[in-house]
Amino acid sequence: MVTEIIIAAELTRRALFAGAMSGAALPALHTDATPSFIPETEKAQANGVASLDANALIYLNQLPPTLATLDANGHVYESQLPPTLATLDANGHVYESQLPTDVAKHDELVFNVRDYGAVGDGVQDDLPAINAAIAAATAHGGGTVWFPVGTYLISAAIGNTTAGLTSITLAGAGSQIATLKVSNNTPVLTGIWYSCTVTNLVLDANGLGSPCISVHVDKTHLERLLLLNWNTSGITVNDGTFSDNGGLLNFIDRCNIQQNTGTGIYTGYRFYDSWIINNNVGASYADLSIEGGPVRILGNHLDGSPTYNIEFRGNKRILVSDNILEGSRKQSIVYTMPPWLSSDKPQIQLIGNMFSNGGKLAQNTYPAVSIIGVSSDARTEGFTITGNTFACDDAGAGWTYIVEAQFARTIAAVGNQWIEGHMQTQPCHFLTCSNTEVVGNHGDNVVKTT
Repeated sequence: MVTEIIIAAELTRRALFAGAMSGAALPALHTDATPSFIPETEKAQANGVASLDANALIYLNQLPPTLATLDANGHVYESQLPPTLATLDANGHVYESQLPTDVAKHDELVFNVRDYGAVGDGVQDDLPAINAAIAAATAHGGGTVWFPVGTYLISAAIGNTTAGLTSITLAGAGSQIATLKVSNNTPVLTGIWYSCTVTNLVLDANGLGSPCISVHVDKTHLERLLLLNWNTSGITVNDGTFSDNGGLLNFIDRCNIQQNTGTGIYTGYRFYDSWIINNNVGASYADLSIEGGPVRILGNHLDGSPTYNIEFRGNKRILVSDNILEGSRKQSIVYTMPPWLSSDKPQIQLIGNMFSNGGKLAQNTYPAVSIIGVSSDARTEGFTITGNTFACDDAGAGWTYIVEAQFARTIAAVGNQWIEGHMQTQPCHFLTCSNTEVVGNHGDNVVKTT
């Protein structure tokens, strides 16, 4: 029974009795099933509105089925309300289950964490409120958990490590002006994420020893994020911690991973048919450390002071295109064949990238691109290096060769600009390799098969 709807009930009453009572008191209600003593002319009118008998009483069976009746106190029973009308609770709130199906709930399923008790002052633990908002979105089959401007301190990671989260979006207001900051040595985001999006947030691991993100993802977007104060990695995805299943059609897009200790983005072999695009990544070890594939690495700026811009740890069908790779202390790209393989065909293409100012740990010691097989009986094969620019103009920068390979075959270097990229006489150095081709590069060419 809801007292707040009395006004609506009064309007209903007036519609029923207008012109029939003219100042009479609120009518009572007959419960007789058969109103036999009322003249036919006083029964329900043709327009479906109930009429009054001589005592100003209304028979319930004459009320239209879509109208609620009043009890002795003038209250409406909720069970008699039309299904298209929502009722109010004691706080004046509407139950979503009573909203018409064609009316969106919570502003198109947006769940504001402030509505669930989050403060965003960087002091209160907002994790319970955030989890409550996520639970509410999950109960409705998915939705957006919205973070207004503020710093939301959390005492543990956000995410579900068993059942996972499905069709959930975590979104910050403005342009990265909402921050999720951990107060303990834990990632900001963890667990399993299916068909989710995390966007427009600042994730702060607070320098306590953990990554910002350690998750298993499938059909999930991590986009427009600023990652701060992480250790080990900025983002770790699909490394087997939470699931042994594969995850595909994922995007890591337009994220700014500020340099800290470790690897910027680390992927396991369960991360495939996915994209790493348009990010700015700094790191101390590798900007990207990639296993498995297919993966497209497109349009990123890989910088900072990494040991390597990209480390490949055993891969299949990798496209590296339109990236800027700079500032590596050793190689810009290193591919290492997994030692347990006897054959390896990674099909890696390096196309249209800009490589600059590497080898800074020890000038004229490391190549720009290093390809390493296991042995002369277990070679890696299938590398294309086309249309790239290699240049070193910073003091202390300088690679030995553009490409150095050992225990490899079928390497093609075609149409590159590299005259300022290497310090040795020749641009390529192949040790125990076969079917290598260096053609049409600006600066010099060596066609060598050994």
